[in-house]
Amino acid sequence: MNMDTENRGLENTSEEAFQVRRLWAFSRALDLALVDEEIGRGFLLPIGKRHGERVGYMALGLGRELGLTRKALTHVTVAGLLHDIGAVGGFRRYHGDPRLMVEHCLLGERLVGRFPAGESLAPAVRFHHEAPDPAWGALGAAAEQVPLAARILALADRVDVRLKRGVLTGREREDVIRWVQSASGSQLYPEAATAFLRLAEREAFWLDLEQPDLLQICLGVLFPGSELAAGAKLETGFTDYLALTFADLIDQKSEFTSRHSQAVAETALQLARGLGWGDEACYEMKVAGLLHDLGKLAVPRKILDKQGFLDPAEIAVIRTHTYYTYRLLSEAGFPNRLVQWAAYHHERLDGTGYPFALGAGELSAGSRLMTIADIFTALTEDRPYRKALTPGEAFELMRKGAGKSLDSDLMERAAKVLT
Repeated sequence: MNMDTENRGLENTSEEAFQVRRLWAFSRALDLALVDEEIGRGFLLPIGKRHGERVGYMALGLGRELGLTRKALTHVTVAGLLHDIGAVGGFRRYHGDPRLMVEHCLLGERLVGRFPAGESLAPAVRFHHEAPDPAWGALGAAAEQVPLAARILALADRVDVRLKRGVLTGREREDVIRWVQSASGSQLYPEAATAFLRLAEREAFWLDLEQPDLLQICLGVLFPGSELAAGAKLETGFTDYLALTFADLIDQKSEFTSRHSQAVAETALQLARGLGWGDEACYEMKVAGLLHDLGKLAVPRKILDKQGFLDPAEIAVIRTHTYYTYRLLSEAGFPNRLVQWAAYHHERLDGTGYPFALGAGELSAGSRLMTIADIFTALTEDRPYRKALTPGEAFELMRKGAGKSLDSDLMERAAKVLT
């Protein structure tokens, strides 16, 4: 690719990202209009706040599970944002009237057909209230008429109206999952239902829904590495002060972690240098180490300092901390790789980690190194329930997770540096 072609590609990506950003703002205006009892009566169900945003976010997640291209993902996200545009457009004529369920699909099709990529958006919006069993569909369309994007929207829309706003309990999540399982093949298209059940296994999916800025989350997925989704190169000075200050705040949160963050940063930096990394990467690794537990600021101290075993609900709260590390650092504009190095330290090569359930192919060397640094540091620190292990004892224990939770080759190289 020559430079002119590459620049045009970057310009096109930035333009697409800007369009999504603009349409997102207008979807918020739609959502304000949709929270209306007359529209609720017309749909025979209440529409929650931020409905368009949440449907767009879920549609993006479902599309990724189904392997859609980035272009198709952008289209289905926008279709999710705008799927109820016809409800607002038809409000004056059909408010409080059950015919609104049908008419908003048809009017919405006409309205979004005028947007960029209208040829893709229009059928998705027209058929977003259809179902495998025509008796459950607004238009009663046959399955072959309903494109995949509309099947995705149909599920995202139905799921969101079943979800309350705010933090969902484990039981509420399970109720939704059971409903999707039971409705697959009748109210929901099976491929969309299967994709949702995979998506629902990811803690990050549920936590994202609680966040006030789903736009940034979606932009980060659709346009990774773009200026809209990632920060610029780090500058020393203020960054050092900020990272050290918050590392201290994090460690003060619990009496059991007096300087854990600083120790992880020192260990990670020592490993990066020992592996021959350049100055810039080493500096980012140090900052990532200082801030890797930033999300623990959101965890109640009574859980962090609880004596004895945590119950399942408390474990679930603890497991959110890496998610919040990811969100906070992303929103603060740190570079993508630093955010990942900091936030992925509880992911596992076999995909059983949290909160994103990433596999080996999605974890960079920096993320794997941070996991090693975090575990090694924890094992070589005094804790209320045990004395610190020696470096040799720590690596002997860590080798039990080689190949599953920890990178075998990187761990052995780390052992040579740290012992």
